[in-house]
Amino acid sequence: MKIFLMGAVTSANKKQLKKYNFYKQLLHSYGELTTPDDIWAYRNKCKEDTNKTKLEIDKLMTDFDLARIKESDLLICDISSQSIGVGIELGTAYVNNNKVVFCFEKGSIISNMITGVFNSSKFIEYKNLEDLKNKLIPLLNEITNK
Repeated sequence: MKIFLMGAVTSANKKQLKKYNFYKQLLHSYGELTTPDDIWAYRNKCKEDTNKTKLEIDKLMTDFDLARIKESDLLICDISSQSIGVGIELGTAYVNNNKVVFCFEKGSIISNMITGVFNSSKFIEYKNLEDLKNKLIPLLNEITNK
């Protein structure tokens, strides 16, 4: 199973980065995982070609990102923080009928567009990382037939 982990990372603070590391540890045993780290690593690889402009590098990274979404069987999306990039990724997921599990920290403001468009998706509200783990693992086991 190919899993794509998404969430706001450009403005990520230490708490968010810790959360993404937690997700990575949690998800690695369920299949081939693509994370924001993989997208940024690809971007950095593209930067090695000093003949490329920033716009060319942005385009390559975006193409890589969206191609990974299209080939993924499952998207895990933390929507605790709002992000235009996540919105674009979710538009791609919608067009491709990807299965999405949304996770969000209690008290987060969730866009009506997400709940409206993805109304048949699973939504997990969590209080802390332990609560997230306790709710996400059974759902992953059900989805992956573990």
